[in-house]
Amino acid sequence: MEERIKQFQKRGFGLFVHYGAYVQYENGEWVMNLRQHDPENYEKKALELDYSSFDAKKVIHTAKISGAKYITFTTRHHDGFSLYDTRGLTDYDVMHTPNGKDIVKEFVDACHEADIMPFLYHTTVDWHHPDFDRDFPAYLQYLRDSIEILCCHYGEIGGFWLDGNWSKPAGAWELDALYGIIRKYQPHAIIINNTGLEAQGVFGHEEIDCVTFEQGHPQELDCSEMEKEYMGEMCYPICEHWGIATDINVKSMKQILEAMVACRRVGGNFLLGIFTKLDGSQPLLHEGYLEAIGKWVQKNEDAFFEGQVCAIKGYGKDFALETKDKVYLFLHDIPTWGDQNVIKLTERQYSTFTNVQHELKEGKWLDNEASVAFAQDREKGLLVIEPTPFQYGESWVIRVAVFNKENE
Repeated sequence: MEERIKQFQKRGFGLFVHYGAYVQYENGEWVMNLRQHDPENYEKKALELDYSSFDAKKVIHTAKISGAKYITFTTRHHDGFSLYDTRGLTDYDVMHTPNGKDIVKEFVDACHEADIMPFLYHTTVDWHHPDFDRDFPAYLQYLRDSIEILCCHYGEIGGFWLDGNWSKPAGAWELDALYGIIRKYQPHAIIINNTGLEAQGVFGHEEIDCVTFEQGHPQELDCSEMEKEYMGEMCYPICEHWGIATDINVKSMKQILEAMVACRRVGGNFLLGIFTKLDGSQPLLHEGYLEAIGKWVQKNEDAFFEGQVCAIKGYGKDFALETKDKVYLFLHDIPTWGDQNVIKLTERQYSTFTNVQHELKEGKWLDNEASVAFAQDREKGLLVIEPTPFQYGESWVIRVAVFNKENE
């Protein structure tokens, strides 16, 4: 695996920030299309909106409290409005709004200052640009020029997250030229091109570093017959929408954490889509969720970010990751201990893991450092552990045990 992909894989968890002209409607990022807004009126309102209250440090704060190590930020979405200085390519950008400022520059600079990896989302479909339907080769030049601006004027970029190729036949996009610009100016950047809901995990071009599993089920990738070893990422919205909306259908903490670790189980990254208001802050409910995620990440940081896919197999949702000298076991559906008059008591059977090749010692739970009761049959490769309930007053949804490998 190439070094840039290894480094991205170690980032593990990112936030997906949708921000743009659509925030003023609070009806999601596709509001122009799905609410059938008149294009001229939408453009007028996009250019009249004052974006100067946006504070990138609020986005960074959100990432910090959640434990995320990278942020994918929408520089231009399907409505065609750019949050960066397009340097004369178009007047339909944030620089032509009241008190116009380069939102993308502020975002990238804040990421660099905070040691957060900036990823730049950029649409490939464009509902606004007339050449998209009228003169597609001319549009592709406009798209490449746009990407070149982002490559050349914002310092080091962690990666580019492209989206929209579902709108035209696969062979129409002249991808060699598009990806060539990124490789020329940002050789260490990760290239992702979202294959959407219906084509999850599809590897479409040799320059792709990471395939997508949008709102899906990440799978372990077989790269044995490929020229390069790539990885996967699952993007997953906290509600039903990506951009801020009147949407209270928030996923449960159990759903979110189980999706997060399911990605790590197969060596993939987890990209959580969050709502962002005009000033860059989060709705209070979402901020509370992100703070809770951050507490879980802090408890299990080494296991989540450093653990690698290994040969050890668990049952059901349980699984193992390993490093050179440690094994981490991720256990699901752990009950909380308590009195039957206050907590509905449930039992969790012993957890069995197979294909355990190393002699293990000194097992402990990461959430409280209590010892783990276990038995191991080295010849059969079996490990059985007692899934101790969470102590009363705590429940972390997923419990992680760490074992040291015996020196051999």
